[in-house]
Amino acid sequence: MRIGIVGAGPSGSYAALLLSKQGHEVHVFEEHEEVGKPVQCTGIVTKGLWDLIPKENSLIKTELNHVKIHAPNGKTTSIKVDEFVLDRAALDIHLAKLAKTAGAQFHLGTKFIGFSEKGIKVRYKGKTVDFPVELTIGADGPNSEVSKEAGLWIPRKVWGGVQATIEGKYDPNAFEVYFGSEFERFFGWAVPESTTVARVGIASQHKAREMFGKITRRYSGKLTGWQSGPIPIYDKKVPVQNKEKTVFLVGDAAGLVKATTGGGIITGMISSKILVDSLSAKKDYAKELKTLRKDLKLHWLMRRMLNTFSDKDYNRLIEWMGTSKVQEILLTYKRDFPSQYLTKLLFVQPKFILFVKNFIKQLRLPSEGVWNG
Repeated sequence: MRIGIVGAGPSGSYAALLLSKQGHEVHVFEEHEEVGKPVQCTGIVTKGLWDLIPKENSLIKTELNHVKIHAPNGKTTSIKVDEFVLDRAALDIHLAKLAKTAGAQFHLGTKFIGFSEKGIKVRYKGKTVDFPVELTIGADGPNSEVSKEAGLWIPRKVWGGVQATIEGKYDPNAFEVYFGSEFERFFGWAVPESTTVARVGIASQHKAREMFGKITRRYSGKLTGWQSGPIPIYDKKVPVQNKEKTVFLVGDAAGLVKATTGGGIITGMISSKILVDSLSAKKDYAKELKTLRKDLKLHWLMRRMLNTFSDKDYNRLIEWMGTSKVQEILLTYKRDFPSQYLTKLLFVQPKFILFVKNFIKQLRLPSEGVWNG
């Protein structure tokens, strides 16, 4: 089968790799002249990435063994983790190379502009070209043009993410997060690239630039660069395929992002694997996403709950997370999949039950209720 993939990020290139291994003729269309640019990502991943591809040490900037969580009352809790800060551009390039080696063809500087009778229309060097494909995969991010042109677009909510690289002195094995009313409905972060550079940022539905100023003022080093971009908020209503099953969406284009953190590298790649497996087995992709959606819904419910927290609630949560039994569970299970550990957390830290009523309440509220305001 001749397949066109729009977008050469992790989701697109991973789909290209898997499909090429199955013998399909795969063409990847990337509007930018280089794979991996521009970078719009903090780059933290769990070890779950290495369940999808062989571990590649050259992609790793630093290995993280703990996170410092700053509560609104000024107290800090340190929690053990086993995670990685990636060279995000290098990850994209690596996945593209793997896909090319498997036989996928990449068309850089080539922008998707719509569909034609036999496939898709792309623009290359100012010329519009009809490119015949039997199936199209949209891996083109939260503002997916594939989704819009295929009639799959519905209004979506996003966070505005703003991040800077700041020079200073950093612990290369720890990242920091800041919670509380100061950061409204998300959190601030500082993620080390090395002992001298960190990625410092914030995400929010509004006032992102204002909060960006608040977080960067905590770090007095030289600002050497910055990035910004939309982060999709998970919404189960976003369609992931057309009725004819000739157009499919994966990753950010399908809104398959963890609402707790805004992370989407691993969940996006998992969605690509589910799609490829579904095509191979002639199963319905939308239905096969059920397991992934279960965890994404839990992330979404946790985010809705956190959005209602007062500073007092955050102080309690962060204090209780510091106990040894809680840390053991958080270190054992990958945070990508809360279905594996949420119940266990209640058993080892009964005080979390104080938040259960709020969590259940989120199930009963309208989908949009907590996001606006």
